[in-house]
Amino acid sequence: MSEGAADVVYLIIVVVASCTTLGKYAAWRRERSTALRLITTCSAVGVVAFLVATPLVWRALARLTGSANVAEPVVFVCILAFFAHTHVMSLMWWPAAPASASPVARPSKAAPGRGRLVRPLAVYCAAAVAMVAGFAAGDLDDAAHPLDFNIAYGQDPGALVMLAAFQLGLAYASVSTAVRFRRNAHSSHSDPRLRRALRHISLATWFIAGYVACVMPATVAGALGSHALDPLHSLGPVSGTVGALVINWGFSGAAISLWRADRRDYLALTPLWELTHRADPRIALDERNRVTDLGLLYVRDWHLVTRAADILSGIRSLYPYFDDEPVVRVHLLARARGWPLEDERAAAAAALVLRAVALAESGAERGGESGLVLPGGSLEPGAQRTHLVRVAGYLDHPDVLAAAGLAEARRPVPAP
Repeated sequence: MSEGAADVVYLIIVVVASCTTLGKYAAWRRERSTALRLITTCSAVGVVAFLVATPLVWRALARLTGSANVAEPVVFVCILAFFAHTHVMSLMWWPAAPASASPVARPSKAAPGRGRLVRPLAVYCAAAVAMVAGFAAGDLDDAAHPLDFNIAYGQDPGALVMLAAFQLGLAYASVSTAVRFRRNAHSSHSDPRLRRALRHISLATWFIAGYVACVMPATVAGALGSHALDPLHSLGPVSGTVGALVINWGFSGAAISLWRADRRDYLALTPLWELTHRADPRIALDERNRVTDLGLLYVRDWHLVTRAADILSGIRSLYPYFDDEPVVRVHLLARARGWPLEDERAAAAAALVLRAVALAESGAERGGESGLVLPGGSLEPGAQRTHLVRVAGYLDHPDVLAAAGLAEARRPVPAP
């Protein structure tokens, strides 16, 4: 990889990792959990590592400090700090030993005990001290070597100490983390998004281990005066770059999937919101605009919640117009067609609301409370959102329109 290509690739990773860091920091500000704090600081030191490793920044630091390769120990320490964080996370999400009352192991949600952290943290601290001491003792300032430091200084004793400490520490960190996260992914975690995230992190750390597998033999060969394995050294940064991209997806993929599901439901609820808002415009907690209609920001925290609340408030205002005729029609139709209960309930609710809105807009007299409520209205809050999305999906169903008595109104007028 040339320095120009490395500048582009590394800076892309810096941008991606910075987005991950900011997203996790915002999430941590909301929840203040240990896991989010660890992911945030882990991602932040990863950003620093790739930023400083960028040849453009490397050479700028050399000019600023007067030390041609001062960036190298900074990069090494940041990478080890990154994997110290992932190692701690792998211990946090390690399944606890089975309780006597249950044969199934449960994932440990508490922070790991100090005893479990002593050995890995001691390894990383010792490696960091050895790297700094090796850099200080070496003669490493003749020229900047952002991409071939290992080869250029492979025979310098101080550099060898630094390189050995880094590569052995990274090998220990990446393999330990990969194995633990893989096992965690196969444990009793019930959330499929979390299992996928753990598998992605495990895969990413194997790519980081691939960096060591490529660079270490080339470093040893260089120390012995041979450059036969120099091409192998060039593959190391490629493997590490792939690992960095995959691990960022592991950190943020579950959150992105959740955001996409929230946005999908937010947009799917639009027809139902418009229908109930049409019947009673006073219900809106948050006025629509072109930005909020995109559903890109604050979907879960605000817009999805207010949209569901608006819909339920609008439906409550329609209770005086509810009658059971549309519901009975849908129930008969659903039984004839073998619809699942969830679809039958959603279709009945859609027909009921459509009929009520039509009556309200026609100026019909408001009846007394009929005692009818929205089918599915008594569902648990967690299931209520899914139900409303189904209701919105049935608003244009021909059978539902017919049950609501609106089929004729919705048919296009034939041309004369």
